Amino acid sequence: MEKQFISEIEFKNLLKKIRYGVKNIDEAIEIYDYLKDKKTEDSFFDRETRTIENPHFEFLRTIFNRTESDYAGGFTEEDEEFLKSDYLSEELKKEINNKLKNNSKELTELLNSEKQINDFSKEEINKIMKLLITISNPLPDKERYDYGALCYTLETYLFVLDGKGPIEYIKEEYGKELPKAILDKSNLSSRASYYSGYGVDTTLLGERHLFSIYKKFVKYYPDKTEEFVKLVDSIPKLTPTEFINNYFLFVENGFNSDFQNKEGNISVDGLHGQARDLVGAVSIFSLFNKEQSDLDRYFESRAEASIRKEFKEKIEQFKNNQEQTKVKVLNKSIKH
Repeated sequence: MEKQFISEIEFKNLLKKIRYGVKNIDEAIEIYDYLKDKKTEDSFFDRETRTIENPHFEFLRTIFNRTESDYAGGFTEEDEEFLKSDYLSEELKKEINNKLKNNSKELTELLNSEKQINDFSKEEINKIMKLLITISNPLPDKERYDYGALCYTLETYLFVLDGKGPIEYIKEEYGKELPKAILDKSNLSSRASYYSGYGVDTTLLGERHLFSIYKKFVKYYPDKTEEFVKLVDSIPKLTPTEFINNYFLFVENGFNSDFQNKEGNISVDGLHGQARDLVGAVSIFSLFNKEQSDLDRYFESRAEASIRKEFKEKIEQFKNNQEQTKVKVLNKSIKH
């Protein structure tokens, strides 16, 4: 059935409703439901207009991007509630089923069952992803792109989930690149050179970035969470460059915070040729031409102290919430 076309203006107005966070899960479900059988377009002043065949995936991407873009600020509680909802799991199961085209009786039965994606095993997820790729390989570009859009959406979605299967799948899929992905998905560039020359700045590295990373350590490296907290405590100055440099030294040291810290907020790591020369020159120029006044140093010191304090407070609140959840689950099981 041909998808109904909606205007770019209507589509962007719908995205604006959840740009800074889902405010109401029922509204998010209503928008997603409306976009499922629609298509729209996206136009740019410097390139051709492109057709968006799956605006409901773009809707999800807008939410996912809140952990990966500068303006975002991470997920809201309502974002997570929507992303972890049974509704979205069922919708994505239908999308997968449609693309698998009955090529696997085992997976068709799984996707038609009441089992939610968060409860799928690592092996089941692996089979789904591999079969989607196998089916898409011989297809024309347009159809293969549709499969790619679904695979991207699923992998990003799995990064949000906290079931045993999704966690094991992500750890295996990303392997040694997982620590880097944790930064990228915590609204923080994994390239120290990106922030070269910047001082303490909560918009670039603040308590929300650190707490986002902490929560991912709870999920993927639960026995290293306290070491991560010690790492943050040990970094002399919480500039983004200094944090990222020491974060990767921490990873190389087996997630052990006991190592010689690397100080300084200048970095050309990962850059080559003219880009390396340019960033190096600009950073050094900035360093020598930005004399901090006593007032600047005072405000920077206050900002850094606030980051560390609020980071610890968020951890404390998180642990308290976890304990309360455990008690509720235990009480519920006793009653039954």
